[in-house]
Amino acid sequence: MKNALFRTFFGFILGMAVGNVIAALSADGGAIVSPTLLERTGSLSAALLTQTLCSGLIGAAGMGGTALYELEHWSLLVTDAVHFALVMAAFVPIALYLGWTSTPSELMALSACMLAAHLAIFLVMCAYYRAQVSLINELQAQCFGT
Repeated sequence: MKNALFRTFFGFILGMAVGNVIAALSADGGAIVSPTLLERTGSLSAALLTQTLCSGLIGAAGMGGTALYELEHWSLLVTDAVHFALVMAAFVPIALYLGWTSTPSELMALSACMLAAHLAIFLVMCAYYRAQVSLINELQAQCFGT
């Protein structure tokens, strides 16, 4: 539990930082917040604060959710699916509120990118665990001569 809380806190801080970097890189010389958020909040400083805190919430969900991977009674597929659902449950309403996306097609494109990232992570983890099992089996064969 302590580890999960630390990851959640770290994820919040990391999410705030990453969110601001992404916003700055995608600003095109203009405001680093969406016009929708600027209108909702009424000022650039309030919009920046809101965007920073909301980015932190997405980071907290993502990093805090990694504690799920330590549940040994869950399969990797179930764990990854629940983690994906947790991240999407945080991301979708925040993205809509902040004006990062305004159309269903944009939301679907962002969701597809996130799904692709989770699928890639899942496949890498499967390959890693297979390699670990093979190594353990080789070591067992060497030690016990089987």
